[in-house]
Amino acid sequence: MGTTFHGPSPWPHITRAIRTRGSRRAAIAHLGQDAPTLLPLRAGDVLVVNASRAAVRAHLTSPVALAYYRDAGVRVLSSADLHANVIATERWAVIGSANASHSSTIAVEGVVITDDPDLVASVRGFIDGIAEVTEVDQVFLDDAVAQWQIGRAVPIPGVSGRGQADPGFLPAQVTRMFLRHIIEYEPGPAEHHTWAAESRHRRAPAGPAAKYQLEWFHHDKSDSRLRRGDVLVFVTADHQWLHPPAVVDSEAIAIPRSPGAIGHLLRSRTDLDPIPVPVAEQILADAGHPGARLRADHRIASPSLRAAVLGLWDL
Repeated sequence: MGTTFHGPSPWPHITRAIRTRGSRRAAIAHLGQDAPTLLPLRAGDVLVVNASRAAVRAHLTSPVALAYYRDAGVRVLSSADLHANVIATERWAVIGSANASHSSTIAVEGVVITDDPDLVASVRGFIDGIAEVTEVDQVFLDDAVAQWQIGRAVPIPGVSGRGQADPGFLPAQVTRMFLRHIIEYEPGPAEHHTWAAESRHRRAPAGPAAKYQLEWFHHDKSDSRLRRGDVLVFVTADHQWLHPPAVVDSEAIAIPRSPGAIGHLLRSRTDLDPIPVPVAEQILADAGHPGARLRADHRIASPSLRAAVLGLWDL
């Protein structure tokens, strides 16, 4: 392979280069919640990251990603001074600007990937020589979770691990928002056929990094108030998780041979993660909405509460 430059979207090349046998070392300044899909490390590898309180509170480094790597057997260390983004396998070295986050996949980034043995050795030595590091253990993780919950996202391209505002996703003005419980059910053949026929009329997501996905929402005619452009926020039946907003992308669709059943196509973003309901409730209470009612199906009538709910994901 030699030495090659990759940009402006280098992450597929980085991920492919580090999928090798042997130990890996990485010094990546900031991790988004989706870091493990970009940076597939395993037991025995070493990861140095800036997981300082300031970085976590600014939502630049995700405790979810830290916990994932630690549970996988990766030795995770934190350096508050780290700003570099380099990786070394036994054969390759990656040197560049890319943090391990969704934001980095949509920012303009550049990296050099090389098998030059002197550069590989230099990168490994650089990572091993980073001073003033702190082991990320359970106590460290507990504190990181607390810092994350009291902090807020900072929209820095290539750094922030949470999805950034997307004016093309939501309606220009969100006037109708509903909270609904997720209902587990098994769609029948007629519903599968209807879903397939309707989804063919919509633009399908392209490739593994597609930003949107289409979903199918089934309900009965007694709850037929939904219309195209409405926003739905789903909560799990156990009231543990609040899912990111989805936009109704079709009018009501009757389900053949299923009396009283209708469906809608929903459009959702693939780069946003669910939030624990207690965390969402605390954030909304801090924003002046102590009675947000995240555990009951209802229409969210308050414009300020609608804005606060969308703000949970920086939408």
